[in-house]
Amino acid sequence: MRTTHTTQPPETTQAPETGGVAIEWAVATVLWLDPARWDADRAVVPAHAPLTVRAWLRALRADAARVVSISPAIDAPGQDHDRGRVLALDTARGRSYFLLPPPAHVVLDDLLDADTPVVR
Repeated sequence: MRTTHTTQPPETTQAPETGGVAIEWAVATVLWLDPARWDADRAVVPAHAPLTVRAWLRALRADAARVVSISPAIDAPGQDHDRGRVLALDTARGRSYFLLPPPAHVVLDDLLDADTPVVR
C-alpha cells in the first residue's frame, strides 16, 4: 500500500474529465465529510471547511494518509462536486472521508493502489 503521495499539481491542468477545462488547484475544493453521516447513510455532509486540492494533497503527505477505499461517482446535481468520488483514508487520527470533485480526479492515479476497493 502506498503511504506517500508524489503528486505536485501545477497551478492549472488540462483535465480530460473536464473536457480540457483548466483546473485551478488553488481554488478547486475537496469536502471533508462528516464520518458518522457518511457511514450511516452515505450523506454528503461537510464536517469542516472545504480544502483546496493543493492543501488537501499537502495534508495527505504530512499525515502519511492511506486510501482504503473509493466510492463510485456521487450524484449531486447542480453542485460543484456532482460526479465526485468519496475517498476513505486512514491516518494517525483515524478514518476520514473526503469528496474529491471531478476536475481533481487526475490525482487518483497517484493515490490509489491497484487493489483499492470501490465501495458503495
